[in-house]
Amino acid sequence: MSIKFLVGFMSIKKKVQKIFEKLRRSNYGPKVICIGYNKTGTTSCGKAFELLGYRNLSFDPFIWRELYKKGKLEELMNIASKYDSFDDLPWLKEDMIPLLDKTFPGSKFVYLERDEDSWKKSIYHWHFKEKRTYPQNMDELLEEYRNHRKFVVDYFKERGNDFFTINVTSTLALNDLANFLGKKAPQPHMPHENRT
Repeated sequence: MSIKFLVGFMSIKKKVQKIFEKLRRSNYGPKVICIGYNKTGTTSCGKAFELLGYRNLSFDPFIWRELYKKGKLEELMNIASKYDSFDDLPWLKEDMIPLLDKTFPGSKFVYLERDEDSWKKSIYHWHFKEKRTYPQNMDELLEEYRNHRKFVVDYFKERGNDFFTINVTSTLALNDLANFLGKKAPQPHMPHENRT
């Protein structure tokens, strides 16, 4: 298949997805939300949600740039109401977590742990892959990662039944995630998506 064909197919697929999104009913009941920081396995977690039967919404450039970045949060929550689960940006942002928690009461939150050295290596290579330059200040990026972790730990410190932490590289990660969500894992291992 040619690249041109694939790009055209993906464009059509996105348009069809948007049409179905508009037709779906809103549901302001509980959701499942991956709030792990970038490059901790968020895309893999989203694929795991899909394997477990959830209609998942991952990173979408329109949602990120046109809704979240422009503060159109009511419209953002309306789109969110039409899905069962979320991963990646903007869902993991510190200002989004309390909003999602309030808008969709009873939701479950999944935080992804990753060894800092492994995370630094991944973000370093991802930065080059996406921006064609290596990051200038790894200490600043690591500080952002740590601040996010601290926010999440503090926010959920009194809540064990709707908050769960996993490392997606664990051999039992998918099974543990499925148990937390009251589901049965359809395969033994977590999907591995978006490799850097």
